Amino acid sequence: MKKIVVLIMALSIIIIYPVFSAQNANDLAAIEKAKLNNIEWTVDMRPASGKGRAETDIISFVEGKMMSKNMKDAGFLESEVNVRISEDDVVIWETMQTDTDGNFVFWRGDIENGRMKGMMAKEDKRGNITNFSFISK
Repeated sequence: MKKIVVLIMALSIIIIYPVFSAQNANDLAAIEKAKLNNIEWTVDMRPASGKGRAETDIISFVEGKMMSKNMKDAGFLESEVNVRISEDDVVIWETMQTDTDGNFVFWRGDIENGRMKGMMAKEDKRGNITNFSFISK
């Protein structure tokens, strides 16, 4: 009888633990998203091809949305940010910006130890894609 009780308890933990883990991960992501509010990062943007010059950009997070100064100047709209936490506690944010002409910009950033790095892919309405990497200053 004792073995059956122990087995039932062990199975309960195995079944319930992923539910608590997922909830905990969602809570942590919400906390990290809130921490981004009203934060600006100055970043160096570099073409992934290695051709072309690096540019400075300012990435801002306000009320759950992200805006790049350079993309705003180019006519792109602010966009909702999705945040998650990796298994090794890196804060990962992602978003997609659009402009009125049908162009897209896809962003992904990793924040770890007070530094941010990531990538941006710019796709025009004809499907041409230009990739960039960025790192905070």
